[in-house]
Amino acid sequence: MIYNEETKEVLVEDKTDVAWKFGHTFPGGHVEKNESLADAMVREVFEETGLKISHLESCGTVEWFNDDPSYRRIGFLYRTTHFSGQLTQSNEGKIYWFPLKELTEANTAESFMQFLKIFTDPHTVDATSPVMNGSLTIIRK
Repeated sequence: MIYNEETKEVLVEDKTDVAWKFGHTFPGGHVEKNESLADAMVREVFEETGLKISHLESCGTVEWFNDDPSYRRIGFLYRTTHFSGQLTQSNEGKIYWFPLKELTEANTAESFMQFLKIFTDPHTVDATSPVMNGSLTIIRK
């Protein structure tokens, strides 16, 4: 999550290439071979937004499971207020600043509000789902 302290806005992305991400979501992506988690976040944000970010703070994790007990997907969540550069659009979806207080279940992607809770509530550190891309259950400290 990239937060602008002056305007009280977060950077959101309206993905066009993933049907289940209808609504506002955060920029992000995958980790490439031999890449650290933080380096992956910096790269993905730059690729999707044109912004350079720094001073990343780890916030928590999100885990999704499926019927195969040997497989799970883990998302590592970072936030920052340190960014520079010119905001640019990518082919992954429209990118823009949006007031944090105006984010709701109705205008965000599935589970986005649970992600937001991990980013903003210091007592919430993780979330999990028993199915891929399913609804998340928050885990508190």
